[in-house]
Amino acid sequence: MGLLLFGLGMFLAGCQTPQKDTAEAGSDKGHVMQGDMPMPKSQQSNVEQLGKGEIQIVIENFAFTPSDVTISPGTKVTWVNKDDAPHTATSTDKKFNSGGLDTDDKFSFVFNEKGEFSYICSLHPQMKATVKVK
Repeated sequence: MGLLLFGLGMFLAGCQTPQKDTAEAGSDKGHVMQGDMPMPKSQQSNVEQLGKGEIQIVIENFAFTPSDVTISPGTKVTWVNKDDAPHTATSTDKKFNSGGLDTDDKFSFVFNEKGEFSYICSLHPQMKATVKVK
């Protein structure tokens, strides 16, 4: 009986989902990194709501998702690269530049000014998107 309980305990211990150490997520390449941020998936849109005044844009399949967002001044936008290839989030007017983002790297920028901010991936210029601040 003891051997059966031991085996059952070992089986259940092996079924636990490992937790990712958020200290390892991303790397510091001179850009603002976000550590332990909750990222619940929104059922209403592809924009992830991180909290009041925060959104996330996912870089995946060589595209920014969503490609166009409208936000209020003071909103923090965080880009996260989910592709295996490196990407950037680089504004065409040089307001922000993430530098190279490897898989799971993040870059954040707070939009304080109203306006329309187009950006591209400087490594893949066909990747285009816009942040509108109203």
